[in-house]
Amino acid sequence: MTAAFEPTGAHRVHAHPGLWAPRYWPTWAALLLLRLSLYLPLKVRGWLGARLGDLYYRMNRKRRRIATINVALCFPAWTPEQQAQLVRQHFRAAALALFHIAVLWWGSERTLDHCLHVRGLEYYQEARDAGRRIIVLHCHAVGLEASLILSRYFPYVGFMKPLKNPVLDFVMTRGRERFGGHVYERSGGLRPLIRAIQAGYGASYVPDEDLGPKESVYAPFFGVPAATLPTLGRLARITDAVVIPCFAKLLPQGGCELWLEPPLSPFPTGSALEDATAMNAAIEQAVLAMPEQYMWTLKRFKTRHDGVSLYD
Repeated sequence: MTAAFEPTGAHRVHAHPGLWAPRYWPTWAALLLLRLSLYLPLKVRGWLGARLGDLYYRMNRKRRRIATINVALCFPAWTPEQQAQLVRQHFRAAALALFHIAVLWWGSERTLDHCLHVRGLEYYQEARDAGRRIIVLHCHAVGLEASLILSRYFPYVGFMKPLKNPVLDFVMTRGRERFGGHVYERSGGLRPLIRAIQAGYGASYVPDEDLGPKESVYAPFFGVPAATLPTLGRLARITDAVVIPCFAKLLPQGGCELWLEPPLSPFPTGSALEDATAMNAAIEQAVLAMPEQYMWTLKRFKTRHDGVSLYD
């Protein structure tokens, strides 16, 4: 079903002499250190992640403030101490994720088998066996990079926004495509993704961003009205695809767990608001399973009915 498919519109990167310009040497040095972290014991990586996370927490006042506002909105029943602790834990988890990215981009198959635990693949396989097209719902969590590991098991595509630093863009894209998956640029719109879904590829979809009021609906997220694009329901209807939630969680003892859930049902519902609400509810349940790992530093509630930003 996928053999004849040519992924037109995929994000392409190529090695060229400009990547070795002196201004990019610090980037190469940082990537070398990250790759060398593969040889550190898991406990050492955990300790380093905690220290880097504490440093990130102290030095990035802007992101710390955004995370504090988001956590207070989503967990109003928590005490200020509990909310503050969650924010600190998030910054530690975000730093730890860097070491996990090294495993995903450069780890051997043996290392990946040891560090990655995948459950729920039967939902994906059952949908394929039934001849269904598949969209995979993810959320912005620190372990999101692990979602592309699905391309080890099934034909898979995803979206990305090209990075301004060409070295990072080159290395990241190569890492994300190492198992045969393809990555599309967001600026190319949905048509390349639709063609891939129709050709039998599973398609990654990460919708939990506030992209402004245009075409958004206000669907609840932890009880807070959040500007949400209802694109997932429309995409599922156009492609006649099932939507399978899939989330990644970094594990305390090292490694990462990727879990898939039964397809959303009924979905799509025919209502943009109901589709967005069902999508947000699925993401909420994932966040509750790993609250410190959700990307609280994003301005999830930037667009408001009254036009007043919570983050100014």
